[in-house]
Order: sequence, then structure tokens, then C-alpha cells
Amino acid sequence: MSKLLTQEEIDALLSQESAGDKSQPGSNPEKEVRLYDFRRPERVNKEQIKVLRNIHENFARLLSTYLSNTLRTMIDVKSPVIDQVSYLEFTMSAADFTNMFIFEIDQLDGQALLDIDPDFTFFIIDRLFGGTGRNISRRSESITTIIENSVLRNIADRILVHFQEAWEQVDHLNCHINNFETNPQLVTIAPSSETMLVLNFPVIAKNFEFTILLCFPYFMVEPVLKKLLSQNYMTLLKKKSTEEDAKSIQHIIEQTKVTLEVEIGNIDITVEEFVELREGMILKLDKRVDDYLTGIVSGTGKFLGVPGRHRNKTAFKIEYLTNDEGEIIHE
Repeated sequence: MSKLLTQEEIDALLSQESAGDKSQPGSNPEKEVRLYDFRRPERVNKEQIKVLRNIHENFARLLSTYLSNTLRTMIDVKSPVIDQVSYLEFTMSAADFTNMFIFEIDQLDGQALLDIDPDFTFFIIDRLFGGTGRNISRRSESITTIIENSVLRNIADRILVHFQEAWEQVDHLNCHINNFETNPQLVTIAPSSETMLVLNFPVIAKNFEFTILLCFPYFMVEPVLKKLLSQNYMTLLKKKSTEEDAKSIQHIIEQTKVTLEVEIGNIDITVEEFVELREGMILKLDKRVDDYLTGIVSGTGKFLGVPGRHRNKTAFKIEYLTNDEGEIIHE
């Protein structure tokens, strides 16, 4: 006759069975399954992407300052969106007409691309040739003139100079442009399956949004990417970024234009008196002839002074500085 199990032995078996259930595959709710596309391997890791973003945030600030000063209007270059795609995908997604500058970096093997949004190139040309920047609807022409190409080449050269400056704390790079192409299908800088590192910089100008792209084959930038995981570089980048932030903001503020007006006086009149105004009529203002005039900056009184003449021009001599309440500031 079979031996009957005691209650203690039954409890022990049940405990072992429960423990065994927990180790069954798929029973752990904390495990995370992540999809991986072997046709599009992500060859640049997250830490390298993080440092790349820091470097090119500095580049974006340098570019914002340069373009704002050159085009005489506020240009805001945003931090880049960094992506990894095959070269075939990159060329297939490019516009039929674009402005691609093919450049080399002396310290690295291969070629890279600087791609400027066609609309932005026409914005640049219009601003540099005295326009307002609103005449950008010329894409149907799909062509720029020899003079315009020369102007764009100078802009592209300066963009790469600031690219070199941004990378200076990591490595010394010398960039130079080899060629210019408007048809992306005619540009071959890598095999179609090669992984490309694409940096997409949004550019905001006068309520328009444009893009500037930098595109590098992975084999080209692989040597320099290995340097980006060093803690020393990450610390240096953070310090450099803070310093560049302050300099960039100070420069933009210093170059911002303000309007200075001089108010000779005021008078209150009725609508009836206004419609009766005629040429030759004299209006008596609220200021005496010997009273100081107010110098107004952006709608706020900042100075008291007297009118006069300087080199055949009407002039205003500042006598006192005033605060926002109009009170004289005694130094």
C-alpha cells in the first residue's frame, strides 16, 4: 500500500510548485521587449547622441548669431533632431530641388553634406539683395543664378567655420567645400546601405520655418565618435556651453536695435478742432521754449535734453538720465 503524505510534506510540495511557476518564461511583468530593425542598425549609441546634441546646440547658437547679423533680422536656429538612416532613405526623402554642398574634413575619410532648404536660400538671397525676405516662393524655378550661387557658397563656407568652432573642444577639424549640387539623386557620398548620421536644424525667421541639414556617413565619423564617451569631454562641453550661452546672449542684446525719439511736447484737442486743422495753423504745446525735451527709448522716457544743430543736422543733447517715473538720476 502506498505511503500517505503528511500535511507538512504536502505543504512543502505546494511551496516548491509555486516557486517553480514564478520562473516560467514570460511570467515576469517587468521584462521589456524592444524591437530592433537589423536592416537599420543604430550604430551611434545614446551617450554619443547626447554629447553630439550638446556640441551642435552650441553650433546652433553660433549659427543664430551669425545669420542674424548677416541678414539683419532675428534668426533662431533650434537644437538639432538627430537621426540614423540609410543613405538610400536619405536621398529618397530629399526634395527634387535642393542646395547640397559636398564637403570634406581633412582629419576624416569620406565626404559629408550640408543641405540648405531651398526656401531658406531664397530668403537669404532676398535679404542680402535688399529685400524683406518674403519673396521665397521661387521653388518652381528650380535654379539659382551664378551670382546667387556665389553668395550661397560664401554663406555655406561661414556655416562650416562655425561648425569647426563648435567641434574645437573635441577635435580640431578643417572643412572645405568640394562641390555644389541641386539634384540629390546625382550625389553619391556613400553606398546605399551605409548608415548616415543626419542632423536636422529647424530655422525660424520672420514667422517662416526652414531647415538646415548636416549628413555624415557613419564610417566617416566613427573615429571621432569614440572620443565622445570620455567624461572629460562631457564636463568640458557643459562648461563651454554655459560660457557660449552668455556670450551669445550678450552679443544678440548688444546688436539689437532700439528706437530713440525726442518728444517736443503735447497738446489735447477735440475731434472738432482736429478736423478743422489747416496748413499754417499754429498749435501751442505744453512745454516752454526753455524746458528740457524728453528722449524716449522704446516708449519709455530715458533722457532730458535740449535740441540743437550738429553738422547741418537736427540734434539732441542729453543733459540728464531719468528713471521710468521721469525722475532725474543723480550719479
